[in-house]
Amino acid sequence: MPQEISSPFERAPTGMSGKRCVVLDATADAELWRWIYQLAPQGEPQWTSLFHGTEYAALSEHGPALVLSEQAGDWVDYASALLEQSNGGCVLYLDHPQDWSAAVEHCQSLLTVTTHDGRKQLMRFFEPRWLEPLLVSLTAVERDEFLGPFSGIAWRNELGWRYVARSGAWSGAVQKPGWLHLGPQRQQQITQARLQIIAAELTLDYQSVLTMPEPTDFVFNQLLAAQAAGAEQKAHYERWLRLALCCEGANWPSPAADAVLARKDLVMTGKLDELERLQG
Repeated sequence: MPQEISSPFERAPTGMSGKRCVVLDATADAELWRWIYQLAPQGEPQWTSLFHGTEYAALSEHGPALVLSEQAGDWVDYASALLEQSNGGCVLYLDHPQDWSAAVEHCQSLLTVTTHDGRKQLMRFFEPRWLEPLLVSLTAVERDEFLGPFSGIAWRNELGWRYVARSGAWSGAVQKPGWLHLGPQRQQQITQARLQIIAAELTLDYQSVLTMPEPTDFVFNQLLAAQAAGAEQKAHYERWLRLALCCEGANWPSPAADAVLARKDLVMTGKLDELERLQG
C-alpha cells in the first residue's frame, strides 16, 4: 500500500498538487521554535504548535509543530535535513490553504487515541518508524479519515521515503480527539507490521550472506522467534539474526541456547550476551 518515493523536498509525489506542510517534533531539535522564525521565507511563518490548546498544552515546548513549508529556501533545507537525520516528523499535503485551521484541528485529533478499555492516551502519530505499521493496520475508510484535509502523507523510515495518498475526497468533517481506536488486535497488527519493516531492512543489510531461497521469509521468521523469546528492541533483533546466521543451517535456537533463554536472572540483553559468548 505505501509507495516508494524520492525525497518530497526534491519533488512532490506523482499526482500530488497539495501544499506541502511538515510536522516536526521539538524532541528532535530543542531549537525548533527558533528555527521556525529565523529560517522562514520572507514574512511571518504559517505554523502552529499542535499541543497548544489541547490537554497536552503543558508539554508544548517539547511537542510537535505543523508548518507550511511550500517555498524553497533555508527553512525547507532545515526541515529536509532534520527528517533525513532523525525520527522527527513527517510531510503532509494540504489540499486547500484555506483549510489551515481545520488541518490543525485534524492533526490535534490524531494526538489522542482510545484504547480497548476506553482510556485516552497520547499518540505521536507523526513518528515515522510507526507511521507505516499504523497506516497498514487501518481500513481504506479509516486511512482517509486519518488523512482528513490532507491529500497525502510522506515519511522516511528504514526503507527510505514512503508515501500514502487519500483515496477519495475529504468529507469536510473534523473528528473529535480519540476517534481512532487502538485495541489489542490492532496493536498486534502494528507490532507485526513494524517487524516486517525491520526484516526488510536486515535482509538488505545482510543480503551477501543470506543465500537461502527466500531470505526475507527467513529473516522475518527469525525475528518472530526473537520476539517470542523476549526481544523488543531493534538491536536485539539484529543480534538474534547474527546468531542464527552463525549456526550455518543448524537448528536455532539450540538446546544450550534454550537453556540460556529460559533463565530468569537475565534480561534480553544479558541473554544475548551469554548466547554470543557461548557461540564464540
